Amino acid sequence: MKALKKYCVTVLLLALMLLPLQSVQAKGLAEGPIFGTNYTLKSGDTLNDDLVVFGGSVSIEKDAKVNGSVVLFGGSLTSDGIVSKDVVVLGGAVKLESSAHIKGNLVTFGATVSRDEGAKVDGDVINNPTRPEIPNMPVIPNVPSIPSSPSNYSNPILNVLGIIGQSIILALLAMLIAMFLPLHMRRVADGVVSKPFMAFGMGLLTLVVFIVAIVALALFSILIITLILTIPMIVIASISFAAACVLGWLAMGMEVGVRIAQMFKSEWPVPLSAGLGVFILNLVAQGAGFIPCIGGLMFAIVGFAGLGAVVMTRFGTRVSLSSAPEIVTPPPPQG
Repeated sequence: MKALKKYCVTVLLLALMLLPLQSVQAKGLAEGPIFGTNYTLKSGDTLNDDLVVFGGSVSIEKDAKVNGSVVLFGGSLTSDGIVSKDVVVLGGAVKLESSAHIKGNLVTFGATVSRDEGAKVDGDVINNPTRPEIPNMPVIPNVPSIPSSPSNYSNPILNVLGIIGQSIILALLAMLIAMFLPLHMRRVADGVVSKPFMAFGMGLLTLVVFIVAIVALALFSILIITLILTIPMIVIASISFAAACVLGWLAMGMEVGVRIAQMFKSEWPVPLSAGLGVFILNLVAQGAGFIPCIGGLMFAIVGFAGLGAVVMTRFGTRVSLSSAPEIVTPPPPQG
């Protein structure tokens, strides 16, 4: 609080100096502030106003009195009289003799102060006052965040509808492929049925080879300027791998449809068997996906087996070495 009081006094004095100054009314003194000359207030004289001097020296003799403040810029002050208010000196020196009496504050900026024994200052003596530190504002406590709803929540009805829609799309795709490439799908399915373990192993190996090939091509694209070759190769490999996975899955679904038809002791058209089988296979596999571990294991077994059969049959263009040879019915004789 004391430091703040000193600071306020200093600011008020500086503001006073910047205001329009009244004329100084004392015997033998010109009106207004004094610039570049020395001023002496003789013994017994009284100045009934503020004394402001720029670039000069001020001497207040014994028994002289200033009924105001004394402000001095860039000069020296020697006082042995009375100043009823504050004394402000900016740059220079202040000497208070034994009869000097300042009833206000003594404020100096870059000035030296010398006081004889008996000199009095009723207020504070402030040398090069500094701005008081502003106390830190209290820390505002953080407002607790409103808990949000779990982000992993999903609507079960929408999940079921999504599974049904996906199954229908795959079923329609299986029917379309079965209409144009029934023999290819049959060869892939036979490759799984004849050697399921070999097909599963071949599918797993195909995945490993695909990953290694993609990583190698990507490294060649970074280390060697061969983007013209590596980028098309990455695209072709990715499309081929995806097509093999889809064809293997659809072929497995067609085999499911054929087995269902055999349960009813009937023979359905290949597109119908493929569509119904893929729909049921995808529906069961997606439904099992909600069961931890079991759903993923079912996907892996069926997916890798179908992928391996596609590789062994070269996308169904040839009979798998492990499957039974195809029986080609010769055309009936004509005539």
